[in-house]
Amino acid sequence: MPSLRELQSGFAAALFSRADEADAILAWCTGSQAARGLQAYRNGVLANLAGAVRTTYPVLQRIVGPAYLDAAIRRYVLERPSTRGDLNAYGSDFDAFIAAYPPAAELPYLADVARLEWQVQCLYGMADAPDQDLSLLAATPPEQWGDLHFRLDPAHAVLASRWPLARIWEVNQPGYDGDFRVDFAAPQTVLVQRRPAGTVVESLDDGERYLIRALAAGETLADAVEQASSHQGFDLQTALQRFVTHGLIRQAC
Repeated sequence: MPSLRELQSGFAAALFSRADEADAILAWCTGSQAARGLQAYRNGVLANLAGAVRTTYPVLQRIVGPAYLDAAIRRYVLERPSTRGDLNAYGSDFDAFIAAYPPAAELPYLADVARLEWQVQCLYGMADAPDQDLSLLAATPPEQWGDLHFRLDPAHAVLASRWPLARIWEVNQPGYDGDFRVDFAAPQTVLVQRRPAGTVVESLDDGERYLIRALAAGETLADAVEQASSHQGFDLQTALQRFVTHGLIRQAC
């Protein structure tokens, strides 16, 4: 008689279409309904996992269509079953799966789109931003601003890509009716931020990218600006105004 651990491990393996494990589980069962019950349970588990992944990647679905995405998700679910009880955490490596998925070879940007969509999913569960308070900045003489540190909105991320992620995101949003042309030869770094009106994906120039990353790492404004200013076209005043206006910069300290 198998141990409880063996039964549990065998049952989990049987759910994901390992015929040898399924035969072993059925051999331990009695009654004519065992095979039917196992199949029903398998269908339910696979459907739940597939539904969780499908909900996370609406932009991918708009790009490739429901049938294509469903086929990819089914293979993903069978190859990479969940190891956690929280369905919200399932699908985190779908970008890596898509990158190695043979039918996606002709659409090499899909993996980065999946990486972006997973980051959007993660932002929903992040802590709310503290109230914006820049009173210290206002009280500090401009010549001393370089010594200040800034706290950023925790619900943000910066992603660099060889593909135009912000543009791909824009043209695949519900209700978009503008120009659908995308220049796939134009790489983009994007800011992903959860705002009161919803999550936004915006392109960043190289200087803005380094400014945000340095400030997020706790560096002073002077050190962050030094890194950002090495990139052509960086405009500190424009960048700070943009990030303060949109709530990315929350506090001076």
